[in-house]
Amino acid sequence: MPVMLEVSCIISAAAGDWPDFFVILAMVLVNAALGFREEMKAKNALEELTNQMESSIPCLRDGKTESLPVSKLVPGDVIHLRGGALTPADVEWLEGDTLSIDTAALTGEPLPRKYPSEEYGKMILSGTTVKSGEAYCIVRLTGTNTEIGQGQADIMADRATAAVSVFEQRVMVVVNIIISVAVLDGIIIVLVQGLVRNGFDVDFKGTLLTALSILIAAVPIALPLVLQVTMAIGAYRMATDHHAIVTRMSALQDIASMDVLCSDKTGTLTTAKMSINLQKIWTAKKDGFGALDNSLYSAPNQELALQQMLMVMGILASNADKKDDAIDGSLLRAWEKMTKEQGEAPAKMKAAFQQLDLTGFNPEVKRTVATVKRLADGKKLIVAKGLASKILDTSSGGADSGKLQWKCEECKEEGFLEMVQKTDLELSAAGYKTIAVAAGIEGEGMHFLGLLPMIDPPRFDTAVTIQRLQNAGVEVKMITGDHLNIAIETARMVGMATNILPGEATREGGHTGDETIREAGGFAQVLPRDKRECVLALQRSYDLVVGMTGDGVNDAPALSAAQCGIAVEDATDAAKNAAAMILTTEGLSAVFGAVVESRKIFARLFSYVSYRLAATIQILLFLSILVYVFDCTLDPLYVILLALFNDVTMIPVAEDNQSAAAEPQHAMIGHLIGFSMTLGIFQSVASIIFYLCMDMGLIKGIESHTVTGHYPTSVHAQNAIWLQVSIAAEFLIFSARSPGLFFFSRPSNELLASTMLGNIVSTLLAVYAFPEPLDSSEIITIWVYDLLALLAVDLAKMVYKFIHEAEAAGIIDEYQIEQEDKSLQHGDETKPIENPEAHIKKYRESVMIMKQNSVRLSQKPRSSMKFLSTGQQRSSRIVSQSSNMSNKNFTQTRTSIRMGDDLRKRTPANSIRIK
Repeated sequence: MPVMLEVSCIISAAAGDWPDFFVILAMVLVNAALGFREEMKAKNALEELTNQMESSIPCLRDGKTESLPVSKLVPGDVIHLRGGALTPADVEWLEGDTLSIDTAALTGEPLPRKYPSEEYGKMILSGTTVKSGEAYCIVRLTGTNTEIGQGQADIMADRATAAVSVFEQRVMVVVNIIISVAVLDGIIIVLVQGLVRNGFDVDFKGTLLTALSILIAAVPIALPLVLQVTMAIGAYRMATDHHAIVTRMSALQDIASMDVLCSDKTGTLTTAKMSINLQKIWTAKKDGFGALDNSLYSAPNQELALQQMLMVMGILASNADKKDDAIDGSLLRAWEKMTKEQGEAPAKMKAAFQQLDLTGFNPEVKRTVATVKRLADGKKLIVAKGLASKILDTSSGGADSGKLQWKCEECKEEGFLEMVQKTDLELSAAGYKTIAVAAGIEGEGMHFLGLLPMIDPPRFDTAVTIQRLQNAGVEVKMITGDHLNIAIETARMVGMATNILPGEATREGGHTGDETIREAGGFAQVLPRDKRECVLALQRSYDLVVGMTGDGVNDAPALSAAQCGIAVEDATDAAKNAAAMILTTEGLSAVFGAVVESRKIFARLFSYVSYRLAATIQILLFLSILVYVFDCTLDPLYVILLALFNDVTMIPVAEDNQSAAAEPQHAMIGHLIGFSMTLGIFQSVASIIFYLCMDMGLIKGIESHTVTGHYPTSVHAQNAIWLQVSIAAEFLIFSARSPGLFFFSRPSNELLASTMLGNIVSTLLAVYAFPEPLDSSEIITIWVYDLLALLAVDLAKMVYKFIHEAEAAGIIDEYQIEQEDKSLQHGDETKPIENPEAHIKKYRESVMIMKQNSVRLSQKPRSSMKFLSTGQQRSSRIVSQSSNMSNKNFTQTRTSIRMGDDLRKRTPANSIRIK
């Protein structure tokens, strides 16, 4: 587009039309200056937001442990690395587990390396990712002194370059088509005027300038600028209002188009603040406790004493520094609660033991193991906690790499394994995750002590957020590595589909496997490759836009594969690097906020692009008809000023008031062209009618064409034509931006002021600056005519929407959501739940109330007034497909449908109908 303007500059200079030359040159320079300014503003804003998302790491400095931003690390600091962390500097291993390090970022080798080892030594380079293990390391080199430091700066520069969204790509295709048509039209006009009407001999300059006016009319020079500004402002609002930092600008459009959201459970749907129900602690056979302390059998309340000892062993197998860890943190919080409520007995038990060393949790072995000294006799004990099957028998599910291997003595007894499995199943069916604990004297057998029941409660806003996402046409699937029963119970609590399948169901492959993934409400006990396969299957077989939330290194493959990869708060560095959006607040509510804001951004982009294309079609079509049919050429200066005003005055559309659509928004060229052509053609018809009626009394001093033999072409007539087209083009934005009739949707103050200022300036130019100026009565006539034309064009738009969009899902009621948010009550989710069972019961009751309200709202009758104000008739309440699989009151059609020119499978937004 800038090239087209530069060509226009050359044509103006060749024709000796210096006023037009300088005006066009000024347009190029002003647009470049505005683009540079807005790009710098966006860059500065993103830098500010990037600073907010800087990673932190536990650091030992000056004898104190604190969490420091990685940019504050200096050589000599001791940091704690654990699975999922991105190594922030070149560090040397000090003590802890043998770390499994993914060095692919440096070496390209996918196989992890072990540190420390004879082969690789103790130095761990910056930019590598910890796959498993926990260890303390000392910082040796930081920043650009590291191996990867210099290259990382180049990588970040590449990431800062915004990718072009699908919407923008398709818009530019349409723009290129229009410009190509304009170039062809300009050539034809030159030939017609020059050869047929002897323009080459009589007025060569005028012939060139006529073609020039067509070229200028076809170039929407501010389109890239408005798109960029809209996206930048949208990204800033995402961060400040919705706590979501967009790391790839094109993701803003992808989120607006998201059909399915695959959500992790722990930490996203739930608080990840495990609470141990002290009343439900299950102790196994009493014989195992005898190896720890025989006096337990003589306690007044033997069961309580065994529960207390079980908790003591769990604490001894935990890291006291990992208060933020999901498992260890829950044990530490539960221990505080136990010592507070049950007196001094638990603390005295713990004082009899001393932790000597601890092997941290490893996803492969699924347990932590500690060496503990019993102070009474100096004997060493082995204490382990972790997955029940791995605590009972470390070879369960296959041999692992754990240093210590055992099979608990109680497993030799008939029926013991079945009793533990039955208890574990009962607790998981009630929503509890269990941590098993075993202990034994070093060198002797291990004894299974019991199960600690932990519950990961849903966040206070999870159920309402799930409901809102489903109502907005986004199907939500749970994808979790947790136990199947726990996943089903959590889904039931938050109002999701409960047809959740085990992770191996995703590995069927072929059409059957894809059908399973599509129809399931989610999957549990999944592997990282299962999450990625879910995303790829939905994209591959159903052409859906898929979102994926996650926080761990195991989520990174799926986050990278999804169009909308979303790293939740406190996500690992590996997850953040793979995601397109990073949440800075807990829970899933920020995702819904991002969906709302991105759909507003889409609405702003669509309204401006459709307006700009419609205005271009209007000017191009109207000017061409004037030349071909009426031999009336408009002075190029008029067209240049018209294009300039249209572009400059529309920049505030980036901050326009818009409502979020209640269904995913897909960029469809057919719909965009059809909508734009409807507005542009009817605007052209209005301008042609005005031109034909000018000599009938609308404009003074123009003789009737029946007397002169031709329609008006005078300077005064051109002045009137210019003002009518200019004001009509400015008014057109009010129709293009409104989902219903334009007077039902209020534009932003900035857009309204800018548009009206453009009209006032145009009017003043027509009265005081142009030759043969218009008088006040003519000005009033043109303004009134254009207002009536706006109403007529708006009615034509509503006819188009009735034919093509009346069954759309409407808009999201943000006022109602705001009121609901005010009524949401929640306590401190960082603390354990005092009464887990009462909490869950209350949560289920609130979910049932929300479902009843949703059904009531979905049964509201259609309204003609609703269509006139919002452009749609039916309710915006949408039920997701996976929810229907366990609800026989709904059916869905699986066939493909034609949506504009975009052939896609039916999505949750368009496939569900109520029986």
